[in-house]
Amino acid sequence: MLKISKKVKSTVTVFLLMIISSFALGQTDTNLTRRALATKAINNSHIVKIKQNEAKASHLDKQRALYTYIPKVGVKGGYAYLLNDITISRDISGTKNQALYGLENSKNQSLAQLASSGLPPTMIGVATPLIEGVYNNIGGMVNQIPNTPSISIQDNNFWFYDAYVEMVIFSGLQAPTFAKAAEAKSEAQQAMVDQEKNEIIMETLSYYDKMAVVNQSLKVLEESQKRLDKQTEFANKAKEVGLATEYDLNKIRIAEKDIIAKRIELEASRSLVIQKLQQLTGIDKEELTTINPELTLWMVDENEINLSNRNEIKALEHSIEALEYKHKGEQYGALPKAKAFAHVVQGGTNMTNIDAVPFVGVAMQWEIFDGLQRKREVQKSELAVISMKEKKAYAQDLVQLDFQKKKMEWQVATQMVDVSNQKLDGAQTGLKIKVQEAQNGLTDVTDVLDEISEYEKFQLEYIQSIANQRQKAVALINAMGVLNVEHIQN
Repeated sequence: MLKISKKVKSTVTVFLLMIISSFALGQTDTNLTRRALATKAINNSHIVKIKQNEAKASHLDKQRALYTYIPKVGVKGGYAYLLNDITISRDISGTKNQALYGLENSKNQSLAQLASSGLPPTMIGVATPLIEGVYNNIGGMVNQIPNTPSISIQDNNFWFYDAYVEMVIFSGLQAPTFAKAAEAKSEAQQAMVDQEKNEIIMETLSYYDKMAVVNQSLKVLEESQKRLDKQTEFANKAKEVGLATEYDLNKIRIAEKDIIAKRIELEASRSLVIQKLQQLTGIDKEELTTINPELTLWMVDENEINLSNRNEIKALEHSIEALEYKHKGEQYGALPKAKAFAHVVQGGTNMTNIDAVPFVGVAMQWEIFDGLQRKREVQKSELAVISMKEKKAYAQDLVQLDFQKKKMEWQVATQMVDVSNQKLDGAQTGLKIKVQEAQNGLTDVTDVLDEISEYEKFQLEYIQSIANQRQKAVALINAMGVLNVEHIQN
């Protein structure tokens, strides 16, 4: 078995720890890319959440419109104190005639039965007047009963309840139409949510690139400080041989103070940028200080142009769709509506109880004339559709103009980067020449300091030109209608 020495083991362990540490550091940088920060800023935005809730509310309006067809079950109950007694009347004229007819039949049947019963004639004679008398008495009483007798219930405390099930079976086509209008409105609001996301993306990238500008500007100041240190060393030696004076050294010290002042301003700007990124993304400031972004040119593929995909246009298209459905719904108000129902009703007083009465049926409502109210609503909704179409046409003109403007600004910014680079190369060449001349005694320290300051200025200008070009590129991609998180270049 192969044995590994302790020294080799220790070396391997240290090497592995270095790999793990570098990987962890790499993970931190990777997690804080432009794309990652833009995503966090979108998820952290309060405005996006508010607009998303508005879109969800419109989607709930769609569901509420469709819920019209869901049966409704309920119970109604109540108590009432009656100011007058309850009187129940009924027509019994037919019932009286039936009673007399039945009594007459009973009389004839009784006489026949008596005759065939074997009783003595005397008994039959006695029974006959008796039956006749009963018949005459009852008949007279029946004839004295009114045709519509009434009963008065002297109990003023009345209670009732109604258990019911109702379901709309035809809404006059309004429910599905208004549901489609609510859905289109929700899509329009979602387009505005996407527009807000794009605004957040552009703002986040702008501050992220500002962080890159500050960091690279600090590096430029460090390089300038190193050049001043060399000039200080050169001036001290030149002073010893009489080629430089205290005035030259004082100019160098002033230039160093100028670098310190610029560094203070940059550090303050960096602190503000970090604070703004923290507010946008919700990431801790300590973690944001670890990012070290770089600036590179952002090239745009103009073949991706899709102006109809601009969120403003999509929002207007969905708004037109919603208003058109609303207009149809207003027109459908002239159609009848129908629903099915089932009820169980019961009531009564302390003295009287009415048995439960179940019944089912179908009801229809058709408002034939509503005082021209519906006509006015239809006219208003039609005007709203026309106005929204005009807004869309106007917005399309503005979108086209905005795209051309953003395209031109990006092209100019890209060309300015090349111009700044050429100026920087010229300043670098001039600085080299001045340094060589100073070393050969052909120029003084003041001229070298001027060249250092000039080169530093063009360095900062070049850095700012790249940042400006990137900002114009993002604005152009948004104007093209294709801006999203996936289009972000890290």
